[in-house]
Amino acid sequence: MHTKIRAQIGVTVAVLALALSGAPASQANLAGSGFDTGDGNLVVNDEAMDWANAGINCSVTTGGCGIDLPTGQGDNSFGNGTKEDDAVPTVVNGSIPNNKSDLLRFYTKMTQEGGKDFLYLAWERVQEPNGTTNMDFEFNQSKVTSANGVTPVRTAGDILVKYDLSQGGVNPSLGYHEWITTGNPRTDCEASNTLPCWGTVNALTGFFEGSINTVEVVDPIAPDAPRTLSVRTFGEAAINLTDSGIIPANTCQPFASAYLKSRSSDSFTSAVKDFIAPISAGASRCGTINITKVNDDSPASALQGAVFTLYNDFAPVGTAMGAEDTAVTPATTCTTSAAGTCSFTNVPIGNYWVVETTTPAGHDTAAPQQAVVGAGGTVALTFVNPRDFKVIVLVCSEATNSLYPSQVTLDGSSPAKTSLGAPPSGMTAAQLCGLGGAAFDDQSYGSHTAGVTIPQ
Repeated sequence: MHTKIRAQIGVTVAVLALALSGAPASQANLAGSGFDTGDGNLVVNDEAMDWANAGINCSVTTGGCGIDLPTGQGDNSFGNGTKEDDAVPTVVNGSIPNNKSDLLRFYTKMTQEGGKDFLYLAWERVQEPNGTTNMDFEFNQSKVTSANGVTPVRTAGDILVKYDLSQGGVNPSLGYHEWITTGNPRTDCEASNTLPCWGTVNALTGFFEGSINTVEVVDPIAPDAPRTLSVRTFGEAAINLTDSGIIPANTCQPFASAYLKSRSSDSFTSAVKDFIAPISAGASRCGTINITKVNDDSPASALQGAVFTLYNDFAPVGTAMGAEDTAVTPATTCTTSAAGTCSFTNVPIGNYWVVETTTPAGHDTAAPQQAVVGAGGTVALTFVNPRDFKVIVLVCSEATNSLYPSQVTLDGSSPAKTSLGAPPSGMTAAQLCGLGGAAFDDQSYGSHTAGVTIPQ
């Protein structure tokens, strides 16, 4: 994959050491995060994580890395005065924007730390600007491409994170907009007078940390690594998605794709310029529980109509379900199909109990099972329902060929049950007494020991 490289390709050990040692000292991270986006570089200094060890892979679109097309007639950008509110931006080739807007690469990573979701962003451009810096990261729920064949179709709830630096400034200002399809455009849209549009800006003050490089830094991420980045050609940020209200806590991956674009000025109505094509926004942090429901026949047969309820498990793994376990919402239940299957999807990582709450007729209820759901994982559970059988005991008087009501127990059941003393409508006692089968003649008054074996 090609990149646009302004710095010399051959980086000597001395230059590399200078770039690393000249990086600003690490600052305190955004509260709750172990990722350092306050030092304006990509290497690990005194923090737990930086871009160098964040698991970024630029060779695949799912690796959190987007690389722009090489500068030239084959490079693409937005044209014809395309604005942020244009649902289908106009894509043109060969019309490269000015240097401050010509992008090189972007990185994005979403992680969960301490029960909260954090989003990490970084951008690189061709050369140091003379004016303001305006970058917009768009996160879409859909991967379906729009009519331009490149950018995704927008859905209500998509997010646009804007990353702005005033002229000559080094401290970024961040805010976000939400794509809206209903409401009053005069009051609900940031700039447009029609729907759909990007809604009014939401401040991220107190919920983000950001910085740019004020000295040369090295990007150690392949391909073409290491690469020297000149002053003010790299910017990064961390956003607390949970506390800022962008997404609720314990949400599955809400976005399918992400891409970066540059804006010509700090006005939201200004034209958007260069862009880097969308990449995957990251793997889902939720999993799936697949249920198979069968009876104990040999071979087993699928059971339709069994209802299962999913419960949160706050007890350690292996501990029986207790009163502290509560039903999960939404998608609390699933019902087995004719194939005997159903699923709980988009289940956040954690421990759960799956409980059969409605059992198909003629079967015993299966015991609850625990499911430990990991990010992106699938848990397969098979519930076996033993078939129920009815044992009917008839006691007949051989002399009169009539039913004789008697006390019957089975497997120590209590209290004893009384056998039929009269035939049901439409039948005679003689018919019942003549059925044969497991008939034992010449029995006397008193208790008798009996055994019943029901085969598989």
